[in-house]
Amino acid sequence: MNNTPKYRSPDGKHKLSFILEGDIRFGPSYYILELNGKPIKNRIFGFVNLWHPESKYLALQEWLTTDYQEGPITSLTIVDLKEMRISKISTIRKGFISPINFEEDVIIYEKAYSFGQKGEFEMDLRTVMNWKKII
Repeated sequence: MNNTPKYRSPDGKHKLSFILEGDIRFGPSYYILELNGKPIKNRIFGFVNLWHPESKYLALQEWLTTDYQEGPITSLTIVDLKEMRISKISTIRKGFISPINFEEDVIIYEKAYSFGQKGEFEMDLRTVMNWKKII
């Protein structure tokens, strides 16, 4: 694990590590993540991520399946770095979801479907109610 790339938040207080878990047939790799040296348990992620410029949040592309026939099914997952809690805020079937930008407490993200259609969306993170503590 010492060769695993590490990525730091803009304020330098948080560290993200990607640990290769596997590859999808004809598709991208997926990873287990460690945040500040602790695994985000029972979840897998794509390499896509975005830090909030003030290090308030971390946006991740979470994979809900690695089944080639069923997927891809991905979620935009947000980590509240102050409270150390996590939430899935949007899910896409047969496509990939990716964070684009933070504007204050609003996340802008894209849904790209495997059949070529794309859409851009946004969500005010102050309205998220389904937070769970990172265990």
